[in-house]
Amino acid sequence: MKIEIARRAGFCMGVRRAMRLALRAAETAEKPVYTYGPLIHNPQALELLQKLGVEDLRKHLEAREGVVIIRAHGVPPEEKENLLRQGFEVVDGTCPRVARVQALARKYAREGYQVIIIGDQEHAEVKGILAYTEGRGLVVSNFGDLERLPPLEKYVILSQTTQDEEVFEVLSQEILSRFPGGQVINTICHATHVRQESIRELAARCEALVVVGGRGSANTNRLAQIAREEGREVFLVETPEELPLEKLASFRRLGVSAGASTPNWLINGVVERLKAYRNPWRRVLLLALYLHIPLFLSVAGLTAGADLLTGRSLFPVEPLVAFLLTFFAHTWNLLGARGFLSLCQPYKAAFYARHERVLVGTVVGSFLLALLLALKLDPLTFVTLALLGGLSALYSLTRLRSLFPGNRTLFISAYWVVLAAILSLPWENPVPLLLLLPLAFWQALYLDLLDLFEDGFVGKESLAALLGEKRAFRLLKILIALGAFVHLFLALGLELNLLVLFPLWAYLLGLTLYLQRRPLGRRLFLEYLGTSPGLVFFGLALLARGLS
Repeated sequence: MKIEIARRAGFCMGVRRAMRLALRAAETAEKPVYTYGPLIHNPQALELLQKLGVEDLRKHLEAREGVVIIRAHGVPPEEKENLLRQGFEVVDGTCPRVARVQALARKYAREGYQVIIIGDQEHAEVKGILAYTEGRGLVVSNFGDLERLPPLEKYVILSQTTQDEEVFEVLSQEILSRFPGGQVINTICHATHVRQESIRELAARCEALVVVGGRGSANTNRLAQIAREEGREVFLVETPEELPLEKLASFRRLGVSAGASTPNWLINGVVERLKAYRNPWRRVLLLALYLHIPLFLSVAGLTAGADLLTGRSLFPVEPLVAFLLTFFAHTWNLLGARGFLSLCQPYKAAFYARHERVLVGTVVGSFLLALLLALKLDPLTFVTLALLGGLSALYSLTRLRSLFPGNRTLFISAYWVVLAAILSLPWENPVPLLLLLPLAFWQALYLDLLDLFEDGFVGKESLAALLGEKRAFRLLKILIALGAFVHLFLALGLELNLLVLFPLWAYLLGLTLYLQRRPLGRRLFLEYLGTSPGLVFFGLALLARGLS
């Protein structure tokens, strides 16, 4: 069974914006946080918000204060004004593209036009747009509604932003043929257009399609409808557990798409479950990621590379100690923050919950073994690593997490660098260790961005969440440029053989540009790529040592 993922699927810009506004309010607001109706049409995303204490205001009519998030679909203006009069702090999460349609509806209504809205009369977005027409609006959902239209002269046709392109075209042309002279403004969101176009492309290549999303989501159901109209069997699921795997395995080529209110962690979960079915190697790769084994190998690679570049002989003990202490620090903190993890990567959190006892025993054992090996190296290394490990264990148990925004990414990269530096003692030439700083910071920020892309809750300790995607990618590129500059300076000023490592920065740039494309359903592949720089660094350091 070959799995193909739609060119565009999942959260659109407006939904992602509303969701992040709600997540930020849940973390920072001192008052209760509410949404004005369901924020988006996805039960799993709403459940995540409930875990953070964000409730639907309409279920708490007794509430008299708090922060209210207006959902992406928008609301009638009088309802927003009423919330402000009641004393609520209103955060407007209306999608900017929906807000544009609302503004057009108001503008044309005030200029004396009759405003025709092609869309679902019961949809929250359409109700909101209709309210902006100030009594001069009519909704057309199907051909039956055309028969009830009054004579039209001066009128404009708008659309619900998630309307089907073909339906809008057919209905608007029919209205024009009956009442010539009207204006047509296609206000279907580009994201909707691209998603509908993408599923048609998938349907042309695949025997069946899986559409991921809430059953109450209009745009999700519309995607499923389009696929059926293309003559394909469609399986609409909300979670990976709903997949009829045996039946799906009978198809040679299967397409996967998702509605605009479906978070990436659900899409990735569905894709991973499909790819892992009857594929034990895929399950092994996923298990290795859950245990962070590729990351620990990467940190071991940084340590071994640092050993080589500082002039020491390469022994397996130092990389092994780095591996064990990284396993201890990361796994211990994830076990301590499992509730937090469930808000970002619920399937990984469930794995940690199922195997908690085994993991706790393994973590403690890895720490003790690392200290035993460190003691055999020398007493100073033993003491410093014991202190470093103890400090790392405090992160999820104390207020270190809230010390300052974005601290987790900085602490993680600093931990890797300090660990590699300690295990490289005594240094014959400590200068090449400067290369570790931008490299480790880049890797930590890359992995941080991967978590942000899941569309869950990552918290203010995430540097990627603090900066936002655009600035985080800019910082990744700055780190690459800084690393390349320092590298050239060190190589030309001290050791020419360091130039052998220079392709590392081109490799990081390639990974950054690939991640910037936000490839869907490839979390496993992207995470393996993100943990590879340490091993690439070690390989190039080994080559440089051989040439010196």
